Amino acid sequence: MYELCVNIGGTRHCFPLPSLIDTAHIRIPKPTNYPPFELAIAVLQLVDAVPDSELSRELSKVANGFIEQVKRELPSGTELMMEEKAAMEAA
Repeated sequence: MYELCVNIGGTRHCFPLPSLIDTAHIRIPKPTNYPPFELAIAVLQLVDAVPDSELSRELSKVANGFIEQVKRELPSGTELMMEEKAAMEAA
């Protein structure tokens, strides 16, 4: 967590900055198969939940780039797609 600290009248005052994530509620479902890929998915879910910003666009670009790399390395005949798209194609 970050704090914003300022000196006021010779005394240092620090104020905690709120976090978007309450780490007490983070749980990693089992099995953990490929942590970097799972992190990329979590980043995309997080940036979808916050207002658009330069940071969210950069994070999305990095996470999507990593996922595209994973897709390229999949064995022939194996496909990776978002859940909604997969459900529509199966119907």
